[in-house]
Amino acid sequence: MFMLWSTGCNLVNPAEKIPTYILIDSASVSATVSATHGSVSHKITDVWAYYNYELLGAYELPARVPVLAEGKGQLQLVAGIWDNGLSGTRTKYPFYNVDTFTFTADPTKSISHSPKFTYRTSDTAGVKYFWEGFEQGNIFSPLGGDTTFVKTNIKSEVFEGDWSGKMSLSTADPTGEAITTQEFFLTPNRDAYMELNYKSDVPFDIRTQIYQAGTTVTSDVMSFKAKDTWTKVYINLTGFAASFQYGRFKFIFKTALLNGQSNANLFIDNFKIIYYQ
Repeated sequence: MFMLWSTGCNLVNPAEKIPTYILIDSASVSATVSATHGSVSHKITDVWAYYNYELLGAYELPARVPVLAEGKGQLQLVAGIWDNGLSGTRTKYPFYNVDTFTFTADPTKSISHSPKFTYRTSDTAGVKYFWEGFEQGNIFSPLGGDTTFVKTNIKSEVFEGDWSGKMSLSTADPTGEAITTQEFFLTPNRDAYMELNYKSDVPFDIRTQIYQAGTTVTSDVMSFKAKDTWTKVYINLTGFAASFQYGRFKFIFKTALLNGQSNANLFIDNFKIIYYQ
């Protein structure tokens, strides 16, 4: 009698499968073509995990990803970022390649893996890169403020490499405004991002100047608070490309001394515009 009851219970409540756990402490980025992609600084905060191309979920790093599987299979990992630097707008970054990892499921073990992402190149048609690291030149020119970006090689003012961009404010020059000399042709309804490393003693704004159908307009992109340590941010430009279709875009940095300040600095490095054309 007991054996009949026991068998029926197992049919109703079969034994639960035990997952294999993939441990992901951190991620890294490498430049597929260094001269094209420039710096590999990143702020990958999450991974979107797929097993054999089926979505498992999005996981904040460091992550412990449960995979219900048997035998050999493949984990696909997509890099996740904070869109526009906001933790509430987590998304997949479209310009990093997918990291793939083959493993044999073993529910008795946890398997460690560190994804290595690369920038998209020949695998994606039409992807365009622009990078200003201030190592060779300076894409920014004065606009309407008292001062603009100049190059600095003072070690404490440089994020990486030998040079960064510096905008210095003082009581004699209390405002700063700089615009890119290069125009960018962002394509409507296709991904476009700005990448940037920055630190600043003052809040600053990034704006865009668009030349479209014989008219020039200016639109705000983002405002930033002062930050006393170098910070990486990914700024989503896709909406601007859709709103100002087939416009020619330049980008503006604008700042000013706060009340009570006699001097301040804004530093930037690795200014990138990445988009599909």
